[in-house]
Amino acid sequence: MKSALTNSSSSVPETQPVQVVLTNPGSVESPSAWMQYGTSPTEIILATAVVIGAIAGVIVSVALLVQVLVPVMQSNSTQKK
Repeated sequence: MKSALTNSSSSVPETQPVQVVLTNPGSVESPSAWMQYGTSPTEIILATAVVIGAIAGVIVSVALLVQVLVPVMQSNSTQKK
C-alpha cells in the first residue's frame, strides 16, 4: 500500500512545448469602406442630425401656418355672422 502511494505521488504529468504563433490581426475596416457603405459613425450622426433638423423644420412650418390661418379663419367666421 505504501508503494502504491509512492508511485502515484512520484508521477509527474508530462508537459509538451507550445509554439506561440503571432499573426497580424485583421485591420480595422478602412474609412473609405465606411463612406462607401454608409456605415461611418460620423456619417450616421450627421444623417441623424439632418433628419432631426428636417422634422423640426416641418413642425415649425406647421406651427407658423396655424398661427397665420387661425386669425384669418376667425375673422371670416365673424364676417359671416
